Amino acid sequence: MTSHAPDHIEENAGSDSAPAQRRNRRRNAYLLTEQDESLLAQLPDKYVEILRQEGSIADIASRLNIARGTVKSRTHRARVALDALRAQQSRSEDVRH
Repeated sequence: MTSHAPDHIEENAGSDSAPAQRRNRRRNAYLLTEQDESLLAQLPDKYVEILRQEGSIADIASRLNIARGTVKSRTHRARVALDALRAQQSRSEDVRH
């Protein structure tokens, strides 16, 4: 599992071509923040790994040697789990204030 945070800066940000936009759509689809680091520790490794990936679904599937459908479902489940942890954290911070 890689432990580096993704770099979400577009290499071809000036490109207006539709294929380039589709290719890069997932890259910016779900940004992780510094505050997410403690929450990521509560998720299964396979969810953390998928959330840290960049590139198209096909690229990620190839890199991780898993099916494209697995990339899609794992990404969805990881996002739902992280969103739930974010909401829980937010509620507990609201109670303290």
